[in-house]
Amino acid sequence: MRKSILIFLVIIVAIFTFNEKEIYKKDIRNRLVIQGIGIDIEKDNSYTVTLQTIDTNAQSATSEDGASQPPIKTYKMTGDTIYTTIKSVTEIEGKVPLYSQNRIIVLGKSITEEKMDDVIDFFVRDVENSASIYIAAAKDRASDILEAKNGEEYVSARSIEIGIGANEYDARIFGTELYELINRYNSGSKDFAMPLLDVTEKDGKQSVEIIGTAIFNNTRYREYMSKDETVYLNFLSDKVYNTAISLDRDNGEKLSLNVVDSKTYRTLKFENGKPTFKIKVKISADIAEISGGVSKKMTKQDIETIKTSAEQYIEKAITQTRKRLYEEYESDACGLGRLLYIFKPSFYRKNEKNIDSIMQNSIFEVDVDLKIRRIGHEFIEMV
Repeated sequence: MRKSILIFLVIIVAIFTFNEKEIYKKDIRNRLVIQGIGIDIEKDNSYTVTLQTIDTNAQSATSEDGASQPPIKTYKMTGDTIYTTIKSVTEIEGKVPLYSQNRIIVLGKSITEEKMDDVIDFFVRDVENSASIYIAAAKDRASDILEAKNGEEYVSARSIEIGIGANEYDARIFGTELYELINRYNSGSKDFAMPLLDVTEKDGKQSVEIIGTAIFNNTRYREYMSKDETVYLNFLSDKVYNTAISLDRDNGEKLSLNVVDSKTYRTLKFENGKPTFKIKVKISADIAEISGGVSKKMTKQDIETIKTSAEQYIEKAITQTRKRLYEEYESDACGLGRLLYIFKPSFYRKNEKNIDSIMQNSIFEVDVDLKIRRIGHEFIEMV
């Protein structure tokens, strides 16, 4: 009887001890809430990981505009692998890292030029990592981005995430989420693009800016496109939602269009044994501004002239961006090669080692169909 009671008590103690540990793990105060992860690689091949976290033990800070903001802490550790380096923060803070609230991954130049495969492997394998977070490249070190300070406060990973997320309204920004890179890897392609970040300073205050788009070939950083070029990379990639476009007309006027809807249709055909990619871009836009102003009421002929010149301008810009992408950078960052992988898998597998050369020598046809909705207060229906 006594033996049975003793066994029962041991079981009860074990259950309560286990439950206490589980409660401890789940209590947010005992977790290190990660908001940003920056990764650099050093000359000795060790990794430097910079974590931007929310300090759950401190009271919220107040920003200059009076809004309440969670206080931010940063940690910088060095180790042999990304995983063990991040886990080593537990020795410093005594808390278990929580990845599910992470906002952004920033990769230093040393990583983007050498070790992208290792980085992707870590974020794919760790089940706590969300696949829908933004990933970006730093012009120099990732630690510079996550340790930037706007006065006394850190530039938050959340604000960087919001900046990249503006790609839905500004096609000068190329937003890339982790799952998109994973899909590229799964389809055999290691060419991609992501926003390029840099730190600027004015009056002693730092800010993090998106300065362009980093272009990758076979997981290696090649060069970056300006924000103006990024607009047409987004058209090629079918990633334009709504945006503003400024273009020069033949008569010297500047025209601004407010793109309210855009869809890029990308099809593949083989002509004389050569891949032919047909890129059809359908755009609905409003005339937002014409330099010099409108001196007379616009006729349908005036609008048709603007429509034609704008279509030609956009077609030319998309074509130039495509040529630079494939011929200068040897990169399929816009993902057209995926059409070969999906619709001509046997051809793709047979020519996989020479796919860059095949894409460079393929035929590309660009056609833009612009519908002008409004010229001002008056609604215009184009037939």
